Amino acid sequence: MPSDDEIVNILSLDGGGVRALSEVMMLDRIMKRIQEKQGLTEIPKPCDYFHLTGGIGTGGIAAILFGRLRMTTTEALKGYENIASEIFSTRKRRLEFSIDFREEKVEKGMKNIMKDRKDGNLMRDEKGERSTGKSFVVARRSDGSLRRIRAYRHGQNQLDFTIYEAARATAASIESSGDRYFADDTKDYKNPIREVLEEATEVLDNTAKVGCVLSLGAGTKEINNRYEPTKDGKKRHAEKPDNDMRRRFANVPHTYFRLNVYDMADKVEANKSHEIPAVKSETERWLGTSAIGGVIDRIGDVLTKGTTSGVTVEKLTQDEINPKPKQEAATTHPVSHANSNSKQLTHNNNDMDPDDPTYRSEQAALWAQYSEYASALGPSSPESLTLLARIFKHMLTHKHLSCSLRVAEEAYKRCLARDGPSALTTCSHLGSIIKAQILLGEVFRAYDLHEELVGLFTKILGPEHAITQQALETLEELGENKRKREWGMESAMSIMRKHEDWVRGRPEAVLRAEVGDEGYEQRDRDYVNAVVVYVAVPVEDVCKARGGCKERGFREVDSRLGISTSKDVEMEMGLVDDFS
Repeated sequence: MPSDDEIVNILSLDGGGVRALSEVMMLDRIMKRIQEKQGLTEIPKPCDYFHLTGGIGTGGIAAILFGRLRMTTTEALKGYENIASEIFSTRKRRLEFSIDFREEKVEKGMKNIMKDRKDGNLMRDEKGERSTGKSFVVARRSDGSLRRIRAYRHGQNQLDFTIYEAARATAASIESSGDRYFADDTKDYKNPIREVLEEATEVLDNTAKVGCVLSLGAGTKEINNRYEPTKDGKKRHAEKPDNDMRRRFANVPHTYFRLNVYDMADKVEANKSHEIPAVKSETERWLGTSAIGGVIDRIGDVLTKGTTSGVTVEKLTQDEINPKPKQEAATTHPVSHANSNSKQLTHNNNDMDPDDPTYRSEQAALWAQYSEYASALGPSSPESLTLLARIFKHMLTHKHLSCSLRVAEEAYKRCLARDGPSALTTCSHLGSIIKAQILLGEVFRAYDLHEELVGLFTKILGPEHAITQQALETLEELGENKRKREWGMESAMSIMRKHEDWVRGRPEAVLRAEVGDEGYEQRDRDYVNAVVVYVAVPVEDVCKARGGCKERGFREVDSRLGISTSKDVEMEMGLVDDFS
């Protein structure tokens, strides 16, 4: 039982075939970072830092390695790769990976791992209870209900599974012997985080404070591929459990962490052993990014320094931990949520005046000063770049957003060439690009660039610096906006598809007769709004007004920056015809 002041950490491991090797690699990177920071002679074991570890499918096998067998990540990497190679070998495959054949391979692989170890064969740890390193696996029975097979005693009449039986069960093999009957149904259940948190409230001290809840995934899919069919013919979002957890922990900073290699599920098949090198390559590339390096630093700090947001174990299963008061939490849905209403969602940029005399006069003065500095000191001199920063801010103030982005991008390129990526001045101009993209509704691009910015600040200033911490908080906010935008696009697509299914090429008169004129007009408005939302977030940008900078091909601002607008860009804007 944890002491009153002990802080507990929890680890959840997704299923994902050979791709779950990625999770072992992530944990290995975290342990090595801890070893480096604490000056340890040997790599630490995850079981010494995580009080509870749970997994499903091949993530369940990893949970056995880390928890029940108390392996280091170095040992687990070798062991997991061996067992994955055995389970997912394409040699002599029968019935496209039949259940019985898989069962044999799981058991053979586990026995190969354990043949030189002295850990015993029972899933329940024969060495007794430990304060850290509790582990369990999740499996489904034939009726679809979930079963937790534990490596520790909990409750009455607990069956004595062997390690091999537990591994076979979580890997979704069939086994019929009284209560031990599991169905091949984990394809619809890959992220066990809810089960892990529920188990935590049952086996850990409910008054203990939580330090870190770490959820490791086996690779995301590209946004348009994230809806997966279920066995009942419905569809579910592949990242729904993670989205639910982010909402649950939204008011509890630096507690819930999710690591999941972006887009790997689209690039790497889950059930082919020859994909193991691709899993390694994709994971190493992802772990090598500066932004992820900063996140791993933070996880390592939480695990080693015992930091906590103060949330206790008993709150882990709440829908929303530490909810804000209603008057504080109540916010309007952003446009990207595609709410149905009778009002058109678009901003009418044509109501704006692109030739506002005050703006043009102030801009002319700023550009004249810039021209003097650029001629005398060079376009990449600190003085010239400072003027570009002032021009950028002036454009933002007057909602010339597209032009401001071009100025910010050019200033960044010049600073990058002069000072390199690790200079704070370069970071400042990168921040200007991100700001313009956010205002233009380009949330996906802004998020990716801000991840890069966080990595740069972590490298230059350190993870604990106030600027780095503020950038991380902004990244979390951008991540939430990104998820809302994804949800908005998905909602908009759903509305569009329903409308198109309803129309099915029928004449307007028939449709009006079916729902009435008012109903038809409402459906038509909803459809138009959905199209607008799916294509882009409506923003107020003077550059897009009639006769504005976009129609002119941004020639004026590009000329002042000394860059040329390519013919390809002009053709894309419809400014010139393609006669090729």
